[in-house]
Amino acid sequence: MTADLVHKGYYHYKGIKFDMLYTPPGNLDAMATFEVRPDDIFLVTYAKCGTRWTSEIIHLILTGGDPDKIDRTCIESPLEMSYLKDKTDIIFGPFYKKLETIKTRRVILTHLPKSVLPPQVFTKKPKVICVTRNPKDCGVSMYHFALGLGVIEEGSWNGYIDNWIKQEDMVMGGFFTNVLDFWKHRHDSNFLFMKYEDMKKDPRGSIVKFADHLERTLTDEELDKVVHHSEVKNMKKSYDNFEKRVQGGVFITKAMGKVPFIRKGQIGDWKNHFTVAQNEQFDAVIRENLHGTGLITFFQSGLVSK
Repeated sequence: MTADLVHKGYYHYKGIKFDMLYTPPGNLDAMATFEVRPDDIFLVTYAKCGTRWTSEIIHLILTGGDPDKIDRTCIESPLEMSYLKDKTDIIFGPFYKKLETIKTRRVILTHLPKSVLPPQVFTKKPKVICVTRNPKDCGVSMYHFALGLGVIEEGSWNGYIDNWIKQEDMVMGGFFTNVLDFWKHRHDSNFLFMKYEDMKKDPRGSIVKFADHLERTLTDEELDKVVHHSEVKNMKKSYDNFEKRVQGGVFITKAMGKVPFIRKGQIGDWKNHFTVAQNEQFDAVIRENLHGTGLITFFQSGLVSK
């Protein structure tokens, strides 16, 4: 696949916009032949839809609720992205190559749309967990993440959200196209489709669903530990401990070592950002994209204002 390079370090691959620095074309070319293992666990999310939180839950389930047993160097970057090989000289390397060296069971994070995901995900049928979120909250979280990285400037909310509402030429593709492509697989036996809001409202019940899908039986004590250590406040403690214990750990718990992957971990923060007009405009876009798909019912209350 030849990349069509455009300005500002972006390019298009299969019609989808990507960032040249974090996801160079060679990384995406490699997805076509990436070797998927039957015991892999793929965590598929649109960016800022609870990726790190869900990843923590999965790893805690696999370690019986012990955060100190999690090898965070194996999850420092999504499958398709580059990561810092040398955290002093800022030397990047493709993370998929690091994943190829892991001998133990892999938990593979990815923001890739279905059209670029390794084809073996659908032929070898590893465990797949898809997590989605109210796109209003997703947009707000993305905004603050971009602010922290210096991609946009303070006070640029109106321009940013206008682009988010239009969903035009989004990096990694649009929210609705992404979620709908995976929604079609919600009944596949190896897929589990979860909603961020449900996870917040019933963390214990959601963790049981994750464990059942992964075919991992937890004792009551282990389940209690997973619930406890996956709370956002306790995740932050685990991240802080890791940063202090491991040289360069900050580059694993924070994007580029400066923007925490975990911010508020709340639902409904969009109400503190959207104007009435912006909310009404986005409600119309949501209805247009999700009408008749069953996803509005799946999201239920809080997605579209009455």
